[in-house]
Amino acid sequence: MNADGTEVRQLTDNDDGDFEPSWLPDGKRIAFSSWRVGDSEIFVMNADGTKVRQLTQNNQSDWYASWSPDGDRIAFINNQGGDWEIFVMDADGTNTYSTGQQGSSPSFGG
Repeated sequence: MNADGTEVRQLTDNDDGDFEPSWLPDGKRIAFSSWRVGDSEIFVMNADGTKVRQLTQNNQSDWYASWSPDGDRIAFINNQGGDWEIFVMDADGTNTYSTGQQGSSPSFGG
């Protein structure tokens, strides 16, 4: 969609649902949550909907992806252990770690 709201088009198409899009600050990619693999995981795709790639893969739900200002990392929440905890990973899905903080809407601030 253009900034003025024209040329709206669907970017994903599956029966399970895609949620909570988060645009990379440069506008080239979108991180989002999806149920397409049986539970909510974090995916990324190009801004035109191509090259969808799964970043997280675990038995717990991952939600609310949020890009770092430089686009190098993605924060998200996961309910491992029964509490919603904030995790961070590199933008390619590697080097995931817990921040040790509970929360429901991760952000790098700004």
